[in-house]
Amino acid sequence: MFRRNKYIFSYQKKRQAATIKKILTIIFSVLAVIVAVFVGFAIYNSKIHIDLLKDRQVQVNTPATANQFIEGIGNGRLVEDVDIDTSSVGTKDCNVKIKVGEEIRDYSFTVDVIDTQAPIINLSETKVNVLSGTPLDYLPKADVTDNSNEEIPIKVEGEYNPNTLGPQVVSVVATDSSGNSAKQDITINVIGLTKEMPDTDFLTTTGHKAELKNGMLYVDGILVVNKSFGLASDYAPGLDGETLEAFIKMANAAWNDGLYLEIVTDFRTYREQELLFEYWAYVANEGEDTMSAVKAGFSEHQTGLALDINSTQATFAGTVEALWLEQNCHKYGFILRYPEDKVDVTGCSWEPWHVRYVGTDLSSKLYKDGKWTTLEEYFGIPSHYLK
Repeated sequence: MFRRNKYIFSYQKKRQAATIKKILTIIFSVLAVIVAVFVGFAIYNSKIHIDLLKDRQVQVNTPATANQFIEGIGNGRLVEDVDIDTSSVGTKDCNVKIKVGEEIRDYSFTVDVIDTQAPIINLSETKVNVLSGTPLDYLPKADVTDNSNEEIPIKVEGEYNPNTLGPQVVSVVATDSSGNSAKQDITINVIGLTKEMPDTDFLTTTGHKAELKNGMLYVDGILVVNKSFGLASDYAPGLDGETLEAFIKMANAAWNDGLYLEIVTDFRTYREQELLFEYWAYVANEGEDTMSAVKAGFSEHQTGLALDINSTQATFAGTVEALWLEQNCHKYGFILRYPEDKVDVTGCSWEPWHVRYVGTDLSSKLYKDGKWTTLEEYFGIPSHYLK
């Protein structure tokens, strides 16, 4: 009996020990979990938790700040928003400062600056007339803008024959460095130069805008008269007042230099030019191809904008007055209309006495270092009698 009781006591004691051990194990496990939670919470609070947008892209040269790409900050706040450099395409670092508790920490992420927008082509005109023979280079002025702010070259695509009359279509194409392209069509109507051309406008071979109005040619608003473009027989404005005023200023300047300038020919009527042409054609026996005079309706004197100074004789060439006129008339808005080395261009003989008023803006462009550019060269127009 005693041995049996002893066994029972020993068994109970072992069960109690196992129970206590189990309880202690549970207590320690719970304590471990609590400690782990506190440690994890401490570690969590010691880190910056920022939720960023998955798609962090922005167009080049578009204003953007860091906050645009942050959905939330778990345990802190953005100290100050910062601008992102979007001036060029590529991956850009964005560095911000986050306040966590009382501590300010640095945080970085990246943003992709992209360019998916095509350039914009602005054409002065999409339909133009050009004279036959006009080079392709001189299309309507094109202005290309792009969000990349880069300088984008323009190229022309399509077939174009400047010697084939009629409308032809070409395309102006602009492509930026990201491969985005824009295209715009231009209809080019090639017109032939004839004596009976209707009133119209066209681009010249040097890209200037020309307009035939009432049978008279204006290029960039300047009336041009030569062997290709003339005046009606009843066109008779007389001597232009602005031209006379400019001459007086020029003559006064020459007088201050000890020289005397006077007008020997100014406005000449259609009939007067007709008689003069018949006389010179007879004397020179040159017919319509005379360079000594032009046919009635094709003389600059009929415009009231041309003057013959001091003499119309060959002896005027080489005089001090002739040299002064050649080198200084541009200062007062005049051009030497028929230079010695441009006879083939103007179709007229050298006339050192003949000046034409065009205004100082244009005259200053046509004279440089003792050399004259003619209206035909500058404006890109011909000067020969038309069929």
